[in-house]
Amino acid sequence: MRKFLFLSFLFSLSLTFAQGQNSFSVFHFKAKKGGEDALIALFDKQWGDAKFKSGGVSIERVEIGDNPWTHRVLVFGEVGNRGRVEGDTEKNEWPLFVQKINHHIEEWGPSAAGRIMSYSGESPGENPYFQLYEFEAENPAAFKAAFDKVAQKLSKIQNGRTLAFGNYDIGGGGATHWVAIGHKNFGDLLEQKVKYETVPKVLQEFLTNRGNVVPVRNFTISIVNSYGNL
Repeated sequence: MRKFLFLSFLFSLSLTFAQGQNSFSVFHFKAKKGGEDALIALFDKQWGDAKFKSGGVSIERVEIGDNPWTHRVLVFGEVGNRGRVEGDTEKNEWPLFVQKINHHIEEWGPSAAGRIMSYSGESPGENPYFQLYEFEAENPAAFKAAFDKVAQKLSKIQNGRTLAFGNYDIGGGGATHWVAIGHKNFGDLLEQKVKYETVPKVLQEFLTNRGNVVPVRNFTISIVNSYGNL
């Protein structure tokens, strides 16, 4: 029953922050050993031809770092205009889907929700391997200003790779904000770090101007599959 209520909440959640912003909700879980393929097949059947008002759903595998869960479900879209369009689901479709996926999930973990404050680069699907930094920002306004500036200065090195910054309005496990940096794969991530080392003054300016930051988590994820407009 707890899992049913939790998953029912996933798509009924409607965040009404500020008009015109993009919002997200993220739900962690631990898949049973060998359960990813079965889950993706069920996700494909549920969302493969779904029509979303905006945004969609991303299924992500946790790879390296200090996140103890195996996967994340990310639900995203415009504030006040998320979820599937009216009439796109049938009666009793959702509880049956929940029952099926719970056979392949060992445990549900923490959830969080927030907004995307800054975004540059191509869509996440173009560079589906991400490093995420979660932290507590003492001065969010200073951090955003410094982030926007360094994103512009790194645009040539990024070459379309995603640079995103956002907050946690609900949850976050001690983190108030996050930064996500997109890459093609793990090898590309390491190559990008070498390139960052060629512009130490740009990075030092960012570190000086961003305000005090307390690191909370640092890990990578890869997008296994996505549905809607990613």
